[in-house]
Amino acid sequence: MDTPEPRLLTAADDLAAFAERIRATGRVALDTEFVWERTYHPVLGIVQLAIENESVLVDAQALPDLAPLFPVLRDPDIPIVLHGGGQDLAILAQMMGAPVLNVVDTQIVAAFLGYGAQIGLSVLLERVLKVRIRKDQTYTDWVRRPLKPEQLAYALVDVQHLLDLEARLRDELEQRSRSAWVEEELRLLEEPTRYAGTPDERRYTSVKGWQRLDSKDLAVLRPLAAWREQVARRADIRPNFVMGDIVLTTIAARPPKTVDDLRDTRGLSKGTVDRYGRDVMEAIERGRDCPRDQWPVRPDRTQRQPSGLIALLRTAVQAVAAREKLAAEIIATGRDLDALAAAKTESASPDIAVLRGWRRELVGDTLQAIARGEVAIRYDPERREIVLGK
Repeated sequence: MDTPEPRLLTAADDLAAFAERIRATGRVALDTEFVWERTYHPVLGIVQLAIENESVLVDAQALPDLAPLFPVLRDPDIPIVLHGGGQDLAILAQMMGAPVLNVVDTQIVAAFLGYGAQIGLSVLLERVLKVRIRKDQTYTDWVRRPLKPEQLAYALVDVQHLLDLEARLRDELEQRSRSAWVEEELRLLEEPTRYAGTPDERRYTSVKGWQRLDSKDLAVLRPLAAWREQVARRADIRPNFVMGDIVLTTIAARPPKTVDDLRDTRGLSKGTVDRYGRDVMEAIERGRDCPRDQWPVRPDRTQRQPSGLIALLRTAVQAVAAREKLAAEIIATGRDLDALAAAKTESASPDIAVLRGWRRELVGDTLQAIARGEVAIRYDPERREIVLGK
């Protein structure tokens, strides 16, 4: 794609004019650059946009209100092409209060064509378009100004070839009759629940090591984790900067009775106790006072299915993936296989992804039959592949 020198938009009128050009051309490539080392939310630095024969950068520091772009991002008739865009979509959904529509993620598309589940953009461009791009500004501070010309060029190249890449991958999808599969997968990116975030009362499930605590300890960890999240949100810092995970689980397992006892907790500085000690003790008391019938349920690790069954299911998935030239990870996750092995029956939960849509048609029903002992797996030495049969 022929493109002019990098142009940095800093005015709402210029962004609105480019949004109109997006409508005229009918699709747009998008990427973002942000920093997220210390703040509660990612801080957006720039947004890269490309249409046919034109690419621009939007300075999100000079123009933090991207509202002129929102109608385009919410238009179901305009494809929004990006690569590995999970975090980009989350940032934009937070800004708009609703998810981006009609997303085409070339990383997801590539997974359905045998390129691997997490292939990077530079590798994919080289394999599909024979285009090489440089990735030498990965750790740039995208909110520091002014941005250098080499930073702008680095950012722009991420979108300059995306539309051509998407067109080539789309042709390959149609040739292999997988467009419907990919469409089903891409529409999941539009579900609002995907970007809703975890409620504060469930934040304890994000604390490393929470599964090792019993229900009584989890009743204490729950208000502690919620308190930490609220403090971090107000201060706009990462939750671990308020209090580390190991400190939270230590306090939950051996709750101190006083602020002075809290000072003996390893990993807590005097300043942290002076600032938050009373709040921490109040959270501990709320956990201790929680009625037993309202304690969080501890994960049941005693009901894990025999490893042999999980191995059989995984082998079946890998066999199908090899046959179809698909990334096995896109067909079924380890969590899917655990849940399926536990269910075994025809009435297995529809929440298991491998029992829905194209996955069920491709391999889900077979996996259920294996779990029920109705289908065997064997190696065919003549065909040199794993085969399934009664």
